[in-house]
This record gives sequence, C-alpha cells and structure tokens, in this order.
Amino acid sequence: MIQKIYYGTPGTGKSFLIDEMLKRENIQDENIFRVTFHPEYTYSDFIGQLLPSVKTNTDGQKEINYEFTKGIFTQALEKAYQDTSINVFLILEEMSRGDVAAIFGDIFQLLDRVQEGPLAGYSRYFVNNDIIAKDIISIIDNKIKLPPNLFIYGTVNTSDQNVFVMDTAFKRRFDWQYVSTKPVKKGDTYLNNVNLNICDNSNNLQKIEWVKFYNGLNKFISHKDYLDLGEDKQIGQFFIEFSSNESDEQIKNKIQNKLLQFLWSDIHKASFKRNIHLFSKEISSFSELYDLFEEDKNIFSVDFFDCLK
Repeated sequence: MIQKIYYGTPGTGKSFLIDEMLKRENIQDENIFRVTFHPEYTYSDFIGQLLPSVKTNTDGQKEINYEFTKGIFTQALEKAYQDTSINVFLILEEMSRGDVAAIFGDIFQLLDRVQEGPLAGYSRYFVNNDIIAKDIISIIDNKIKLPPNLFIYGTVNTSDQNVFVMDTAFKRRFDWQYVSTKPVKKGDTYLNNVNLNICDNSNNLQKIEWVKFYNGLNKFISHKDYLDLGEDKQIGQFFIEFSSNESDEQIKNKIQNKLLQFLWSDIHKASFKRNIHLFSKEISSFSELYDLFEEDKNIFSVDFFDCLK
C-alpha cells in the first residue's frame, strides 16, 4: 500500500505499527522523513519557503539573499527521485491535528496514483512548481509527480478532541487500517503490562494487571449498560508507557498524574448518565480524587468494579 493511514484511539500503538513495518522492510533512517501535524503547521512548512540568509560577497560586504528552504515533503520527494529503486517513506503523525487541505494545498492533486500499467505508482496528474523541481533533475518542465517509491503513511486519532476534520476527497486517496484497543502480545506476553495497586470498595489494595484494567475501563466507557460514551473515548494499551523495572511508586505516579486527569476531564465530566458513575459518588472534585488516590483510598464506583470483574 503506497498511501495508508492508521487510525484509532490514543495509545493503541499506531506509530509503533509503522515503526515495526519499517524495521521489517529494513528501511534505513536516511530514507525516512517524519513530521507531526499541528494547528499552526502550514503549506510553507510542509513544502518549503523562501527565507532570508546573510552571506558575505567577494568585496567582503554582507548581502541578504532569499533562498528556498525545503520542507519535509520536498526533502522526501528529492530523496525518492535520487534512486527510484529505493523506497522512501514520508510519515505524517497526528494528521487530524492539522488542516490537511491547507497543508497539502495543490500537492493534494498528486495523491491520486496510477494503479496499473508501466506508470503504476506515479501520480496520475502533475502540478507545476519550478521551485521544487529545480533541484530534481529527473523532473522535466517543472511537472511534479510522486514516484512509485515514495510512500506516504500517516496516523489519525479518532478522539473527539481532534482539531480538524478530513474531507472525503482526501480520505479516499489513502488506504485506511483501524488499530483496535485489543492488547498486543509478543509471544505469550502482553507488551507494556505491569501490575497496578488499586484500592477496592473495602479500601484493600488489590493487584491488577494494566491490560485487564484498561480493557475493563474501555468496556465501562463505551458499553451501553455503563457510560455509553462510544469508542472514541477509549484508551489504548500504550496510553501510558511503562518500563519493566519501574517501582510500584513510579507506576502509581503515572496513573495518578496522567490517567486520572484524563478520566476526570474527558470521561467523568462527559457522562450524561446520572445513575452510573466511574468514580465514587462522594468525590466532588479532581483535587479530592487526586488526594484519595495518593492516600491509597478507593476512588472508583461499585459499578466500575462490577464491570472490571
């Protein structure tokens, strides 16, 4: 697949899957170009722009010249044309956090690739851009096309907090692969899995695996019998990244300072149900929630523990 987007909830390992694919394909670092979109990211950042530079002329005088500074797209395109037998990957992280229509601009036209025949993989249509073309000798008459060895892969979070929405015309030019919240194994062992100390309704600390805990949490978030908030509010296995040598206190700190804030702001406060709660009904503020967890007291509702079981 020459253009592909991995999509799913935060922490499902979309970037991880891309990295694993690059390793399997033995793609060298010099042939990988990676960028993260954000609301302030522009066409000029992506393609390139004329920027001033100060140089000293033969008379020893300083002069201001304007030179084209290549963006990540132009860098990847130039690399791909240097040797079309070597695959080059342009990785676009968090695509929905930027305005992709504005970022791609006229380059959007190039995403429509020929599917069959001797020109398979090349852009079906060209755009004229003499600034991009001037350093790529393989491009004739300033007619820019994507070559078949330039792969464009991206990631998209399906969270409700996405900043921009992609239009259908853009979406259809990519293959899409859903990355579910299902936990990933390496052999017989779950990746990124540690034991959490969670206080039950009787205020007794119980050890529970992270994989079991976040799956129970996802069910409580999305299932119609519980909060019924939908899959967009779920989290993935790598929402918090643990290491195997972390102490119980370090694990607790990550849960307390990363997970609890998300659960309070995005789950607890987003729920419209008044008869089912994620946290204990007695908890009225995040400060109270935070302190109770710090003191190893129970913070979760009976409904949540029933779901977890």
